[in-house]
Order: sequence, then structure tokens, then C-alpha cells
Amino acid sequence: MHKHTVSVSVGAFALALLLPAAGRADLPPGPPPVTAAAEAPATASASIKITDEEALSDDILAVIDLPLAAADARAAGVPEADLKEALTVTQEVGLGAGEASDLVAEEAEATVKRGKASAGFGKWVRVQVASGLHGKKLAAKIKDRKEDTKELSAEEADKLKVKLDELAQKNNDRRAKLLEKRQELLAKGQKKILLAKDRHDKRLEKLAASSAEITEKSGQVELRLREIEAKLPTASGGEKAALEAEQKRLQKMGEKLDKAEEKLDEKLDKAEDKQDDKLGKISDKVEKREEKLEKREEKLDMKAAEAEGKAEGKAGARKDKAATPQ
Repeated sequence: MHKHTVSVSVGAFALALLLPAAGRADLPPGPPPVTAAAEAPATASASIKITDEEALSDDILAVIDLPLAAADARAAGVPEADLKEALTVTQEVGLGAGEASDLVAEEAEATVKRGKASAGFGKWVRVQVASGLHGKKLAAKIKDRKEDTKELSAEEADKLKVKLDELAQKNNDRRAKLLEKRQELLAKGQKKILLAKDRHDKRLEKLAASSAEITEKSGQVELRLREIEAKLPTASGGEKAALEAEQKRLQKMGEKLDKAEEKLDEKLDKAEDKQDDKLGKISDKVEKREEKLEKREEKLDMKAAEAEGKAEGKAGARKDKAATPQ
């Protein structure tokens, strides 16, 4: 058996694939990207106010932690159907995957503290989102949820759908405005604010501890198997039968640990490839942006040189005219 450890500095995108939840169909993506802020209606855009802090807030760590948050919720006992509904609602109204991640993480922690899952989490999220709650306020309210959420009537569901459809349009307009302001601030040299770092780091530590535990168990199994192999040649009767039975049990355990390590290796390799691809794309974008800036500077320099040349030509013409006898 080989040893495999996970560093606490594992890349962000590596984490997104380290649990079976990653890539599942029940984990909806974030809202569709807004490619042009100008697409939002002028009247709607004018009434939307975005603070500098909101525009610069980067929830990438929460986004890539969504599969891990979902896995934590499942482990805590949150029903799969509730989890799927909650995530679907956030996607339908255009809330970011980072917000969905925070929401699910809070429910996982609340479920652990309660000692059991409260039924109807997905419907509860639907009702709260329809009422206008989102972000930190919605995540914080999860801590106060104590009662199960009942089934909605057809009439109640229809009313909620109307509200959610309206919210989807408003959120789309807001994302456009936010993107516009973010681009302006970044162009002025301001830096993004990384969100959810503490929770992200804790997940890294948990992941590293899990990997270390597998490695330790593998070592213990291998050591015990060596001890049994050393005793078997001289053992007889009941002792030999007991040693052989334990040997089979440990061999099966060792095979399971090997498969777990291999699976983790494969996921890490895929994650690293994905991370490299993502970094490569980011690098390409940076290079293209630098090229555009260089071309812009070249054009400005050329215009400045042309203007200077014209100014010198006019000045020379005036001198020649002044020097010419009348």
C-alpha cells in the first residue's frame, strides 16, 4: 500500500472534486454569467445601488466548496430531496453558487447541533427566498429554524412561483450592475475581497486529517499482517485458524483502504488538471488584457507623437512666415 497525504495548501479547485457530491446532477451551477452590464434595462439599472464592498466581494472559495458543503449536509442527515430543492431554488432565482454554499453549510451545522434534520428544508428555503431574503441574512436565519416546514398547497406554490420569477429578473439586473461596478473598481486598481476563507480553511484541515487517518490505518493493517505472517509458520490448531481468519479480514480491509487511496489520487489528479486549466485560462485572459493595454498605449503614443509633430510643423511655419520679407 502506498501512502498519500493531502497538504493544507491543496488548490481551491482540487477541493471541488474530493467528495462524491462533486459533479452531481443535483448540484445546480451558479446563475448564468452576465456578459454585458449594458443588457440590463436602463430604468432598472439606475435604481440599483451597489456598494464598493459588494462589488469587490469574491465568493470563489464558497463556490468551489459547494460540493463539500452538500456532502457535509448529507452526512449530518439533511434529506437528499430537501437539499436538491434548496439548491434548485437558489439557482432558479439567480443567487450565486457562493450563497448556496453558505446556505447549505449553515443547515449542515444547524442539523448537527439539533441532533436531527428538520423536515422541509427545501420548502423553507423556497418560502424565505420568495420573501426577499438572501445572502448572510438568509444563512443566519437558518439558526433560528426549529419547526418542520409543512407541504405547500397548489395555490401557495403558484404564488411563490410568481414571486420567484420576479426575483429572478431583479437578480439578473443586479448582477449586471454589480459586474459593471466591479470592472470599474478593478480598472482603478482596487483589489477583490476574498470571502468565506475561514470556513474554506477548516474544510482543508478536515480533508487533510481524513487523508492522514487513511494513511495511518493502512500502516497499522500492513504492520499487523506482517506479524501474522511471521507467526503462521509455527502456529497450529485453534491459534492457526484464528490467525488465518484475522489475516483474511485484514487483507479485505487493506484492499478497501487501497481503493480509497486510489480514488482520492484520481480525484486529486483530475482536480489538479482542472485547476491548471483554470489558471491557464486566467493567464490567457491576463495576457490578452496586457496586450490590449500595450496596443492602447502604443496608439496613445502615436497620437501624442502626431500631435507633437503637427504642433512643431505649425510652429515652424509661423517662424518661416515671420522670417519672410514682406
